[in-house]
Amino acid sequence: METTITEKIKILIADDEPDILVIMELILKSQGYEIIKGTNGIEALELASEHLPDLILLDIMMPEMDGWEVLRLLKTDPRTAEIPVAMVSARDGSRPKITSMQEGALDYVTKPFDSLELLNKVKELLGK
Repeated sequence: METTITEKIKILIADDEPDILVIMELILKSQGYEIIKGTNGIEALELASEHLPDLILLDIMMPEMDGWEVLRLLKTDPRTAEIPVAMVSARDGSRPKITSMQEGALDYVTKPFDSLELLNKVKELLGK
């Protein structure tokens, strides 16, 4: 029996809002992705180093360490530097998007999002 590619793809979701974590996990698991969840910046950094996910969805406003600092540290570590990262935030407007791209994020997802938008962005970021 063949396994689909998505069954092997690991996505790290880091967000301090439990509802957002659950929603994103349900949406992504429905497509066969393996999900790793973190609830603060330090945990996100540790999980990224430990699991080396294929993609990271990173909230900007988190306790312990904000998403931009996590992103900066990920990009300086040779083991995690090439992992695609999309920032996720309720902050709309050009400033947080520009800052995210300057720090090395490949995309920006504004909360609230719909499931189709999230899945399309994930597929795009994974090059599928």
